[in-house]
Amino acid sequence: MDALSEALNAVRMTSAIFFNVRCTAPWGFAVPPLRDFAHVLAPATQSLVGFCLVTEGKARFRFEEVGEVLVSAGDVLIKPHGDPHTVMNGAPQEIIDSALVLRRILAGDLTTVRLDGGGEVTEFVCGYFGCERHAARLFLVGLPTMIKINVRGDAAGQWLESSIRHLLGEAGSERAGRTALL
Repeated sequence: MDALSEALNAVRMTSAIFFNVRCTAPWGFAVPPLRDFAHVLAPATQSLVGFCLVTEGKARFRFEEVGEVLVSAGDVLIKPHGDPHTVMNGAPQEIIDSALVLRRILAGDLTTVRLDGGGEVTEFVCGYFGCERHAARLFLVGLPTMIKINVRGDAAGQWLESSIRHLLGEAGSERAGRTALL
């Protein structure tokens, strides 16, 4: 077995999808550090790695250390350290505190978050991977603030996007087990 496979086998990871968003420009969210919610989102883990999959449209992510990153449909933005950032399209008059939206979702409201500015549509799904503290020491520490990958170019990426869309369908259902599946 190679060294990376051994390291990954030694780390327990969990994941969840917790944000399904449909916005029309202009809109914007301020996202706090994931560590602020780690004790609620994944109590048994030490580190949260955030991710967002843009399923339609485009957006701008702004990180203090990196600056602005443009994303469009098919892009996954992975945030290995769960750093705070803003995400927007256009020039919104108000930036929404996503911590308020997260509280709504944690209370069991899994409906799509909607912001209607009347312009261009952007849809995205965000979530996290919860990792044990060993993950930070083994491989997270060396990763950059964010990693951007487009998943629409190959079969594995299409499978990933299709799987996430299936999970979103479950979130909108009233079937038993939907929360555990998500």
